[in-house]
Amino acid sequence: MSDFLPEDVVVDILSRLPTKSLIRFRCVSKFWNSLITSPIFISSHLNQSLSPNYKISHCNNLPPLIVRQCIRTTPTRTEHYKLFRDTEDAFHEYQEIEFPLKSRRLHFYYLLGYVKGLFCLYEQDSHFLWNPSIRKSLTLPKPRTKVKSRFDCTLGFGFDTRTYDYKILRIVFSGNKQHQEAEMPLVEVYSLNAGVWKINSVASNSYPLGSSISQHRHFAASFEGAVHFAAKKSSGDRFILSFDLGDEIFQTILLPKGMVSRGSDINTSVFGGWLSLLCYDGDRQKSCSIWIMKDYGIVDSWCNLFKVDLNEEFARVISLRDNGHILFDAKTRIEWELSSYDPSSQQVKNLGIQGVLGHFHVDTFEENLVLLDKKNDAISRRGVSRKRKDRSDVEQQRLIKELESLVDKRQRFIDEQRRQIDLCQGMVAQILQEDRVEERKRLSDLLQSIMTKLLHERRLWESSSENCGLLFAKLKGIKERTVNLPKEFTVGERTQ
Repeated sequence: MSDFLPEDVVVDILSRLPTKSLIRFRCVSKFWNSLITSPIFISSHLNQSLSPNYKISHCNNLPPLIVRQCIRTTPTRTEHYKLFRDTEDAFHEYQEIEFPLKSRRLHFYYLLGYVKGLFCLYEQDSHFLWNPSIRKSLTLPKPRTKVKSRFDCTLGFGFDTRTYDYKILRIVFSGNKQHQEAEMPLVEVYSLNAGVWKINSVASNSYPLGSSISQHRHFAASFEGAVHFAAKKSSGDRFILSFDLGDEIFQTILLPKGMVSRGSDINTSVFGGWLSLLCYDGDRQKSCSIWIMKDYGIVDSWCNLFKVDLNEEFARVISLRDNGHILFDAKTRIEWELSSYDPSSQQVKNLGIQGVLGHFHVDTFEENLVLLDKKNDAISRRGVSRKRKDRSDVEQQRLIKELESLVDKRQRFIDEQRRQIDLCQGMVAQILQEDRVEERKRLSDLLQSIMTKLLHERRLWESSSENCGLLFAKLKGIKERTVNLPKEFTVGERTQ
């Protein structure tokens, strides 16, 4: 196609295609591989993937949900990431995506959020980005500042809509809780585009002194190019502390008087495309009020969407489904389970997805090529890819044996075809020389039978050839999974 169309037209067409197709198209030619993995094309495709038209055309108005499920079975801890179709009547799994990271500790990774197709996770001072749509993860460099405990550091993960950059915010306090509200924190920001952590003194100066950030139940909400924290002044008044990822300064969003009581636990979220606030009322948290900000930044636009009555069996509101039902943690006899609550009928339905309390996460699955131009993650290779490599080697050996068997059958087929063709040629000569009508008819019928057999065997061989093509494709797929980017294309490569 690139031989007949200008390059800018080819780029525009490719940038509108789904991620899965583009990953396959890297094998078309070296030029296409270089194009698709270039930072400029990845940024262009990201721009297209964030447009509403792209989501509608590729997801049929029903984008899948990605669900994080953490399972604890002594002595192992496993994280599962699954895609679900969420319809009016059903919530069913249709694909599981292998998680490439393996914690060196006995707990799960801490989740900082899922923003524009990327998960951000961490443990201690190690941070990771993972794009499940292209099965690519990246270990970030260590921050410039160290902390004794994760409680001395507040983290946020978001997307800068102006520069199309993913950023991690790190707010570090000295660790002295008695003076924490009076001290100016150290602010450090990681930029994926730049690939480094930077200490930002301007951001530190913009932090409102006398404030503390709530780290209860949930990570900071990413919305409109900023990350949002539930915060509290020294007077006890609640507000939302936002960090603009473009200007890299803190700002405050006030709450109407009486909206949140001082005894409530609050955290920020994003429900239905609005910045939201979850207010768990009372000491025993018997209810949760869900507030949404219909006009971002306008204090008077806060609206109470729902109030959910909780009890000992219901712990945490997680997400809002397209049908208006609320997802939350529900207690079962053995484990916690992801459940759905219908506010109109007040009915609760368990979805059969069990896991550890506080580690469920549900979000709309988004596809893009971000991280495709990055090197393979060293943690992934050390952690689970050795097992992957062993499985790939076994599969390669099996496929090679199948190919050898097919090649042997092919040779036997060719030899038999040659023998049958020689026989047919002899029979044709014999028919032409035969004067007896009955004998000529007998020989003609025999020739027809042999030719029918030859055609049948040819069809079988064509099917066998298709199997060879499938085996070669599988072998190529294994190769692509075990290396970052193929240097040469031996199947389907076009001459440049």
